[in-house]
Amino acid sequence: MNDEQRDIGKEQPAAAPSVPGDLVKRVSEAISDPERARDLRVALWVEGGAPSERFELSFEATGSGEARARLNDEVKGRGETSRTVELTQSDFSELLRALDVRQLLRAADRSHPIPPDSVIGRLELSDGEQRISTVFMADPEQAKDAGYELPRAVAEAVDRIYELAARELDEKDVRP
Repeated sequence: MNDEQRDIGKEQPAAAPSVPGDLVKRVSEAISDPERARDLRVALWVEGGAPSERFELSFEATGSGEARARLNDEVKGRGETSRTVELTQSDFSELLRALDVRQLLRAADRSHPIPPDSVIGRLELSDGEQRISTVFMADPEQAKDAGYELPRAVAEAVDRIYELAARELDEKDVRP
């Protein structure tokens, strides 16, 4: 095999991979200029619980103005509801302001043992190239029993998402 054959299919990267600092900068720019938020995506998935006591919530919002929310809560007897709506630039900017990206990075680096049948949440921020994702115990009572405390920055961002999801799903509250 010659050098040319060995190099077939190998492509050089177009650019250096982005680093978390790039995402911090992109979020900051998007807050002050909503047009720069188009590639940003904020998502929250919360699910878990014992069989017949399942809780599932998903919420995803993009800087292009689309938001999707879905809820299925067997504990409170709420059947599955889902909606896709238009999210205003000001709502998305407010959501970005609620995200402390540096604290989200720190929270993503921490881990805590999670007991079986717990309701688990995952908060994710992405710009299409870089992604920050943190996993946490989403049910306050379960978290308290396990000695788990949600980092304040994550709690504030999750609370803002719960508010948006509740509004979009016409629910008073969507917390587990």
